[in-house]
Amino acid sequence: MKPLRDDRVRIGLLIALLAVVAVLVVRYSVSSPTDHLHYEKWDADFGTWPDIFYTGAGGDGEVFAVLASDPFGSGQTQFIFHIVYRYSRIGLSLAAWALSFGNETLVLPALVAIGLLAVGGVGFASGFLRERLGWRSWILVLNPALYIGSIGDTAEPLAILLLLFTMVGTGMFASVALAMTRPDYVVALFDRWKLVLIAGFTAVIVGITAVAIFDAPLLDSPPGVFSSPLVAYFAEPSLAGFLVLGAGLATGVVGVMRRNFAWVGSGILVLVLGTGVTIDPINAVRVAGMLPVLWTFGPDWKPGSLPSDFDAGLP
Repeated sequence: MKPLRDDRVRIGLLIALLAVVAVLVVRYSVSSPTDHLHYEKWDADFGTWPDIFYTGAGGDGEVFAVLASDPFGSGQTQFIFHIVYRYSRIGLSLAAWALSFGNETLVLPALVAIGLLAVGGVGFASGFLRERLGWRSWILVLNPALYIGSIGDTAEPLAILLLLFTMVGTGMFASVALAMTRPDYVVALFDRWKLVLIAGFTAVIVGITAVAIFDAPLLDSPPGVFSSPLVAYFAEPSLAGFLVLGAGLATGVVGVMRRNFAWVGSGILVLVLGTGVTIDPINAVRVAGMLPVLWTFGPDWKPGSLPSDFDAGLP
């Protein structure tokens, strides 16, 4: 194995640092002294932390925190609506539970740490692969879902990092973790059917586990997650929504032209989002977070290929 080039490592570390600092600055700017009140309604002790740790309050980040405090359904997770749907993304919460050693007072710092590590990891990859990918490597670190997820303590940063691993490595373990973290991102693997089958099997097992734990129906998604193509974007119009729609259309068209199932599947997923998602375009941006990863590598990227001196360090 060739030694790592010092300049690529330095550039990667610099971009990682800048990305992490950007997240921290935004978290600080949007934090509120009343955010912690959202967590007091749960039967859990999330501790007392600076306001910057509570920016996921009132949204999906709060749900991930509750799941991380009780991932096995013995307490407050019993009161989460659409619990099987929520549990399908248990990967982030399990990681936070492990990092906090099962101590619920450490869950919020654990979620913040995982988000920052994921942002830093993607930033490092952006700099490290710059010589191989050219200007497209910047797309990785400029992915808006990466920052929205890290600021809101949701699963996108970890999922994007895992998807990146599947692009440049063999992807076996990363695809399993991806299916547990953001199973909809698995569509970005549709040109690698072995990984899709493994990820699909994992997602089914997670769903069955949730049904067994919570005695809830398997198909328990919130209303309006999907709809007929394009309809929801015009029913709930917004600039961000139309940008996501354009990105999905472009990705799908390129996928058809290049016969790339991953691009086609990812584009279709974005097009069929329902009003339950597009009513808040931020959620549409989060769902579309796999698109910039595909764009970075291009439709002709050979799955699993990468610089040989980096190969041994990936799953």
